[in-house]
Amino acid sequence: MEISVVLILQDKKKVSHQKKPYLFNAQDTISDLSKVVKKVFNIDDIYQELFHNGEQILSLTSTFEQWGIKNDDEIVVLHSHLAWWVKYEQLVESAISGTDRIRNAREAVRLHNRLLEKGFFDVYITFNDFQLKNHNQIASYADGSLLLMKEAAKNHFRAKHFKMGAEDDSDFICRFEPRPEDLGGTRNNTLVFVKLHNEKEETKYNLKCHHFESSSDSTVGQPPDIKELFGYKLLELIQVGPHAEFVIPNNLYTTSMYIATKWNENFIPLSKIKEEELSAEILVQILLLGTILQISDLHPQNCGMWGDTKDVAIVDFQPRPRILYPDIVRAFLNNNSSTLWDVKHVDVLDQCDEETRLEIARKSLAKWDMLPKVELAYQQIQIVKNSMKKQEISFRTSPTEELEQYIRAIKHNLKRFDGI
Repeated sequence: MEISVVLILQDKKKVSHQKKPYLFNAQDTISDLSKVVKKVFNIDDIYQELFHNGEQILSLTSTFEQWGIKNDDEIVVLHSHLAWWVKYEQLVESAISGTDRIRNAREAVRLHNRLLEKGFFDVYITFNDFQLKNHNQIASYADGSLLLMKEAAKNHFRAKHFKMGAEDDSDFICRFEPRPEDLGGTRNNTLVFVKLHNEKEETKYNLKCHHFESSSDSTVGQPPDIKELFGYKLLELIQVGPHAEFVIPNNLYTTSMYIATKWNENFIPLSKIKEEELSAEILVQILLLGTILQISDLHPQNCGMWGDTKDVAIVDFQPRPRILYPDIVRAFLNNNSSTLWDVKHVDVLDQCDEETRLEIARKSLAKWDMLPKVELAYQQIQIVKNSMKKQEISFRTSPTEELEQYIRAIKHNLKRFDGI
């Protein structure tokens, strides 16, 4: 005997979100009902809660007849994660009001990820308005969280692991350790140890937020600056900076992206270079790159030298607003980044006259051969920029226009050094 049953999708407040009549046979089982619910409301059977006349149906092998389900009866359907949704709403409202903002935002992001994984928003379509309206803001409050950073890094390196031919995670390692406090830095960061498919040893990275990321409870993170990403790639190509990878989280975090720089045990920061090993050449090269690339924050922990080659090294920096210097050479000679340095560094630099500084600049630029490296860095950053666009990561300004203008400025600066 056929019976018509009305399937009703409800939430915890007993608000109906969708109704659907469906024909069954009286001898159909609750397991058959569960399959229909999955098809109609897109809820996997393990997340279904089914009710008839206020009583939860728990026996999958029972028939409609045994449960007393008659023609035109109603079956109420709930997603088992509705309690998490209620908690998510509460956390979002608390974070927006400013109550313990960062903690509540991070917990809201965690619950949101769980709801996404369980297909919750594919079921309760009307809840999308709330999460679409509020979640980007909540995610920006939570940006910089080590929890989110670690999650993004694991996903980034796991994807590389499978691209290398892995069939499972059995030989994949991605573990984290706190970054030593004596290394300084104001941005959230951590050390990452990674071993990918067929690799024999772990590779160590320093993982950090991009420079304009929020790092306090009171401020909201700003989008990344394309110049920062380009700068890391260019410094890597001229062998001044470490290998850099850009870790892009999923598209919920529209201001987030993280920078993973390969750890080099040979890096010696200015602060730890012995006076007898301190050379004017290293100091002048730092000022030269700071001027040409328009980067700052070149303090004694962010720059120094590679211990094995004694060449200049820059492992961190801040992009500056783009400037077209009327006299780039004079700007280089007047670069005041040395105000961040210790007295011993300034003393060595003061002993280096202008002609000596210019000679160091000539030799360094010839060694770095920067123009073709600028083009190569541009090509590599295009790939990163396109990936960020797909993930809806925003930039501080139009990335295409900003990058092209920045590259023109670098080329202009390099050209002005020709023939000095």
